[in-house]
Amino acid sequence: MAKKIFITGGSCKISQELIKKIPKNYKIISPKRLDLNYSKLENIQKFKKDIIKSDKIVILHSQISDQDFLNRSQIDIEKQIITNLVSVIKICEIALRGNPRSRIIIMSSESANKGSYDIIYALTKASINKYVKERKILKKNQQLICFCPSTIIDGGITKKRKDKKNVKKSITINPKKRGLKSKEIANLIYSFLFKVTDYVSNEVINIDGGKFARM
Repeated sequence: MAKKIFITGGSCKISQELIKKIPKNYKIISPKRLDLNYSKLENIQKFKKDIIKSDKIVILHSQISDQDFLNRSQIDIEKQIITNLVSVIKICEIALRGNPRSRIIIMSSESANKGSYDIIYALTKASINKYVKERKILKKNQQLICFCPSTIIDGGITKKRKDKKNVKKSITINPKKRGLKSKEIANLIYSFLFKVTDYVSNEVINIDGGKFARM
């Protein structure tokens, strides 16, 4: 019987790069946005069995807005909060309570630490980081970690941003003088899922090239 890995955000570049690396003895379950609307929690319930049966879970889906906060509707804001925060927690809770071997990786953002032009995006990412650090695993073979990458230059969110000057500035002030590539993130996810010990848990790992070092 094939092992299972559950990956959200199946259409994003990181997911595509990660799927290339998954061993052939794994069954990949990666619902597209049309199949799984993350702003409707009842849709996640439809994938409950797949989540529980997957020993490895990668949560990549996210939503960011280019509208000014004061111009956004309540419904729009609520959908983003459910998508970026509540749906992530629901998937994690299903996995942690249902599978004693569940290893979970969540994609956050450096916006959780420095803020964002999209206030809701930054706050939901900060909340995810807090959840990861405080949510104790329930079984010894479980793992829960979070990655906070800096600017991913070939990522869909970055490409859609209208504030190109801020994106360029973020890259310029980085000690590495470049942005991240989705393939780099995929390689890191793969390493943690298949090579790195599961003793690393409840950690928020910044991938920012030392951007916020002060000394």
